[in-house]
Amino acid sequence: MAHIDIRVVEGDLLATNVELACFKHAQSFYGADLAAVERLTKRAGLDEALFAVPSGDVRVVATAGALAAPRAAFLGTVRLGDLRYHELRLLAARMLLVAQAEGARTMATTVHGVQSGLDESEAVLALVGGLIDGFQRGLGGALTEVIVVESRPTRAQRLRAALTSGLASTLGVVVHAGGFRIERSAGFRQAAPMASAGAASLAKPHAFVAMPFAPELDDVFHYGIAGPVKAAGLLCERVDQAVFSGLIIERIRERIDSARVVIADLSLANPNVYLEVGYAWGRGRPTILVVRDVKELRFDVQGTRCLVYQNIRHLEELLTKELAALPAVG
Repeated sequence: MAHIDIRVVEGDLLATNVELACFKHAQSFYGADLAAVERLTKRAGLDEALFAVPSGDVRVVATAGALAAPRAAFLGTVRLGDLRYHELRLLAARMLLVAQAEGARTMATTVHGVQSGLDESEAVLALVGGLIDGFQRGLGGALTEVIVVESRPTRAQRLRAALTSGLASTLGVVVHAGGFRIERSAGFRQAAPMASAGAASLAKPHAFVAMPFAPELDDVFHYGIAGPVKAAGLLCERVDQAVFSGLIIERIRERIDSARVVIADLSLANPNVYLEVGYAWGRGRPTILVVRDVKELRFDVQGTRCLVYQNIRHLEELLTKELAALPAVG
């Protein structure tokens, strides 16, 4: 029986030893995609314009030793602000087509869209869900291994946990200690329902989280906020302003406008967070304010109800109660 092994590993995609490394061009370059282009232009002497691939197109280049993989594929997608879970699923299937055309046996990529606001668990499930769908439809050729590379150790752990939970009952997927194996089934018709199913992700409501991107608040987000948000049946999204440049305001507005609820952590008194709260209020979105110390509040919100949390566990408890009180959520 044909199969593909999938592993999530901590590391550097540019230094991952596979036959084909896959990147995206979301009509500009970000993160690992940008790092790959910079490496290929400086070390392999390739023209940057070569990688500006229109949405739907693909370009494969020989890396000439600039990357660990001898070949790199750049797949054109919609702009980053329009990238959703459904697009990630389609992108994964396109990667299988490229691997098939190149005769690659091993391929590596990363989870796309997380720093542009997508829920990281849903994003990795969408990516792997697309691989499952595509492989079961006969795509992939000689491909036997896909490595999903994540540079942050804690995120890599969370991605593995999300896949273990989300894929446990998926048809054709075997979960084992080293990762996940997709076994091609002759009777396959459609992927079993899972969190990243295209239609399900599109229909699933989301919470927009406004908070500083400070290392000291990482655990606050992932465990104090994301946990109760997902338990309430919502995707948990936030936008990293450090990587979004000119599209940041448009992206934030769109995600706030469509959010079921906005959760704002006012710790550190970040002015951008206050701006997002003001916009959410102006748009009439349900908003939950939290802070770790009342002394960090600015006069703008001092007369407004704000949940003061003592630690991450306390925040989790407070948010769970607040979300349960929202109509059609709890």
